[in-house]
Amino acid sequence: MSRDVAVVGVGYSEPESFTDYRFSTQSKEEQAFTAVTNALDHADIDADDVDATMFCTVDGFEGTFRVERTLEVLGLGNDVPVLSVNTGGTAGGSGVKVAHEYIASGKYDVAVVYGSPSFDSVVEAQPVMNTNADPLFERNFVTAIQMGALPSSGYMEISGATEEDFAEVAAKNYRAGARNPYAHRNEERTVEEILDSPMVCWPLRRAMTCPVSSGSAAMVVVSEDIATDVRDNPVWIDEIDSTSNTFWTGYRTYDWFPKLKELSDQVYENADIDDPLEEFDVAETFNPYIPFEMMEYEALGFCEKGEAKHLVRDGVTDRGGELPVNMSGGTLCTNSGICASLSRHSEVVLQLMGEAGDRQVEGAKKGLSHSWGANLGQFHQMAIFSTER
Repeated sequence: MSRDVAVVGVGYSEPESFTDYRFSTQSKEEQAFTAVTNALDHADIDADDVDATMFCTVDGFEGTFRVERTLEVLGLGNDVPVLSVNTGGTAGGSGVKVAHEYIASGKYDVAVVYGSPSFDSVVEAQPVMNTNADPLFERNFVTAIQMGALPSSGYMEISGATEEDFAEVAAKNYRAGARNPYAHRNEERTVEEILDSPMVCWPLRRAMTCPVSSGSAAMVVVSEDIATDVRDNPVWIDEIDSTSNTFWTGYRTYDWFPKLKELSDQVYENADIDDPLEEFDVAETFNPYIPFEMMEYEALGFCEKGEAKHLVRDGVTDRGGELPVNMSGGTLCTNSGICASLSRHSEVVLQLMGEAGDRQVEGAKKGLSHSWGANLGQFHQMAIFSTER
């Protein structure tokens, strides 16, 4: 028997924790404690009622191999199962998927999913990113920035998208980030300012690439009976799934996200979604390199392949457009490791609860969230949330 599953609580660490991880004044454990405490308070659920926790991690970044120790830090006691979820950059979203599966099955009733910043356990994050590629074929040309630059340049060639289009998408995200107290980058930037920023690796300029941020997020996921008891406005998980590809990347062309297209087709079929652009009110996608957001529009079915530039030029995905995307500022404005992929989901939940503050999209009732990971995007995860069962 499968049960309906809902999200009833979302929590973040304090707004000031969302900053450059090298300047953070709190450990990731302290940030996670605040996020979990805030999520439980938001859900009006006591820590003693938690049946299981999903710790979302990238072990190589976080140096976390004894995850059970996190329970004491989070004040959840010694008798709560903790499941370590590591799927690279998608781990935050994968944690929500694992919680959904356990609760839908009847195994647990209350689960807490949490993700902390991923970079404060290493001296410097970039060398880790730069050496996680295959040493024989990829390592000489696939570093952190090439992970974004290679697909972006290929996408320009097949789509006709321009630097100006990328800058427009980035400016949209910066405008949104300025409304978000949990954004690391929280000031607006114009298209001209973005195009004037230094070139890092063609076609990516510095203002088109994400920072390395601190900050933590948590989410409380519960069974249908508990959802209606603790909240008047629970957010239901209509459908959730993920996909992955092999480690080997050399034989592929990189010009958009075909694996995400396969995943979205499957999710939409299961959720009876025929027209994503029409049926969703809000979306959060994983956009650490800003051209990715345009590729995701296409893979998620908001438009045909190669046509995202028209959505950008017509303002379709901007505030007030037909489908506002990344009204939090997205990963471009806050790249807090695993928290960033969990935040894509928590931001959609807050929108559907009507509790997203200055970044609220009025009347949002159905939303989509997406997370991305691995060297060149082998992992994708997405979920559909709704205010109605």
